[in-house]
Amino acid sequence: MADLSVKYLSLELKNPCIIASSPLTADIDGLVRCEKAGAGAVVLKSIFEEQITSQVEKELDENEQYLTHADAVPYFEQISKDYYINRYLDLVRKAKKELSVPVIASVNCTDADAWTEYIRSFEAAGADALELNYYPMSADWRTEGSRVDRLAADFAARVRSACSIPVSVKIGCEYSSLAWIIRQMDHSGVDGLVLFNRFYRPDIDIENMTLTKAANPLSSADEYAESLRWIALMSAEVRLDLAAATGIHSGETVIKMLLAGASAVQICSAAIKDLGVISEVNSTLEDWMNRHGFSTVSEFRGKLAQENMSDGSRWERVQYIKKLMGE
Repeated sequence: MADLSVKYLSLELKNPCIIASSPLTADIDGLVRCEKAGAGAVVLKSIFEEQITSQVEKELDENEQYLTHADAVPYFEQISKDYYINRYLDLVRKAKKELSVPVIASVNCTDADAWTEYIRSFEAAGADALELNYYPMSADWRTEGSRVDRLAADFAARVRSACSIPVSVKIGCEYSSLAWIIRQMDHSGVDGLVLFNRFYRPDIDIENMTLTKAANPLSSADEYAESLRWIALMSAEVRLDLAAATGIHSGETVIKMLLAGASAVQICSAAIKDLGVISEVNSTLEDWMNRHGFSTVSEFRGKLAQENMSDGSRWERVQYIKKLMGE
């Protein structure tokens, strides 16, 4: 019988299916449902730095008449921020108490220094690992792409040095040099990367002439190609673990990611639609391994990574090669 267990961020997972940060992982009831559905690990719903800042600013405005003393505003800001952080820490503690699978805390932030103290709190609360949901948006034309890349690498290094539990970074694909930044993250000591984050896209309501978010925030089953390509290109070149995200809707896609060199996959949209997808994925993976004579995932993981193929250039130039060969 095939053994689906894998190691991700030095954690032992019973299978490679991780429920990504999502509404499913925002409370203890949802987390228990994820484990019962067969997830190998869970990433708690991200705590957002910008959301907390916005909420604190709103509360400052609402209580302005009480904050006339010079020291009142910074004090109020701190206790308000602590309130939201403590709520999140309670979720970490409850999850560790109720679940047997690894629990990964998640922070969406832009300033590593401001979060150092809280990151240590997540560790003290029992989180098995920490995922940084990092999204720098550089809309200033004077900022060179290489600077954005360096800031991301520096950010990861600072958080890694402040934390003793495993750390992963969930990034988007909009960097000037993905290969460079993945190598830099590896050199910084980060334990894993999640490729790639799927961000909400802005849209416009033409009748009300207002800014909105795109109508469908969920991914489709054909959105996995970019993650697949970059995992195949980099998995054999770095020490850190690569987890695949975006467009993971079936067992077949999970098998492809593992063949490319992924250590695990993160499932979000498909699980939101139907948590039964986890059981289907694991069943498909087990059946495929049995049919191909693999008893463990490690026996085939990375088999089709670029460095392990006789013609690995196809991962880089598939359109050009396809045209040359008349395919």
